[in-house]
Amino acid sequence: MTIPDPWLLAFSVTALLLLLGASSGLVNSELWMSEPLVCALAGILLGPVVFGFIRIDPGHDPTARAVFREARRVTLAIAVLASAVRLPRGWLRRHWRSLSVALGPGMLLMWAAGTAVAWVCLGLPLLDCALVGAILAPTDPVLSAPVVSGPLARRTVPDDLRHAINAESGINDGLAQPFVMIPLFLILATRPGLHGHGIGDWLLQVLAIEIGSAVVLGAAAGWAAGVCLRWAGRHPDAERSSLLTIALALALATLAGLQAIGGNGVLGAFVAGAVLNESFSEQHEEHQEHFNEAVARFFDLPIMFLLGAAAPWADWYQMGWRAPVFVLCILLFRRLPAWLLLGGLMSWTRPFSHRLFAGWFGPVGAAALFYACDAQGATGIGALWPVVSLAAAASVVAHGITGTHLSVFLGRSRQRGNAA
Repeated sequence: MTIPDPWLLAFSVTALLLLLGASSGLVNSELWMSEPLVCALAGILLGPVVFGFIRIDPGHDPTARAVFREARRVTLAIAVLASAVRLPRGWLRRHWRSLSVALGPGMLLMWAAGTAVAWVCLGLPLLDCALVGAILAPTDPVLSAPVVSGPLARRTVPDDLRHAINAESGINDGLAQPFVMIPLFLILATRPGLHGHGIGDWLLQVLAIEIGSAVVLGAAAGWAAGVCLRWAGRHPDAERSSLLTIALALALATLAGLQAIGGNGVLGAFVAGAVLNESFSEQHEEHQEHFNEAVARFFDLPIMFLLGAAAPWADWYQMGWRAPVFVLCILLFRRLPAWLLLGGLMSWTRPFSHRLFAGWFGPVGAAALFYACDAQGATGIGALWPVVSLAAAASVVAHGITGTHLSVFLGRSRQRGNAA
């Protein structure tokens, strides 16, 4: 990883965050594009394609790949915990049946669709395509944030639809790991020179250790944080700001603790946030939402900047006609058909317009990039980073441009429906 001047990188990122923070949501409402898209474009300008100030190559540089993987792990932990605490208290309990449809059959259909698209468009071996499909299955809380939080989203998108997109994107980043590990273990078991794993290893490592420990220890961490929060709230001398910072500390502590014992830190962070959310009093809720939006912005947007700077343009060019066809098929067929099929089973997507909205806004982002770095390091499949980063870049552009437009359109359609 080559960065001519690390301080230039730090200045570029922080100056961009300062401008976006000062604009306070005007980018979404006035420029009609998302803040993640603005950050990705800034990364492209400072990357090797334009000015060449920053050169990062996770596809070929193991050091860069390791840095990207861990940076995205931290980003995801904070983003999913922010997603959990943005939910109204009790929302997960009330809607667990509908949410299980999105996280069960919905994830399976997205995995199958991504696998089929990769096999038809890219011509990769079937197991490699299954790995690509699993990596692309989770939706991204970073890119989903503009349509689930902020004044425009609260004004135009129905509450349950916002909360559903928010909850799904927070949970499936961690739950995608079993889907990713199935083709990964099969590749390791069947390719010469790679260390194989059996189905018993998958059951023990992924389901029992990583997922099980994430649920149990994440819930315990969230409960303990909630106890501390309630105890501090009963003392009049406790400062409100110090109480709110517990969310950031909880995300990092849960991530670090679970990673140290081999657990799924990202899923654990969401579980911890969901349990902590039950501890908030009503006067904390609005302040907590704004706090987590600010924290998520500070950690999430730099990842989009780095994606723009690390875009593998040469690898994309070598894909030829396959690149635009693959991108178009992923955007249209990875998620939308599944939600049109399953929408009647989820309470927030029974109206057809809501089904289309939720089917479109399932962006590919930080989680896919994290799994791509992890899987490429384990298997040595060089196509993973170019293919997954191409899908993520296309999602940043497509969802970044359409987020405000479709949110406003959905709000106007609701007003017409109410008037009728």
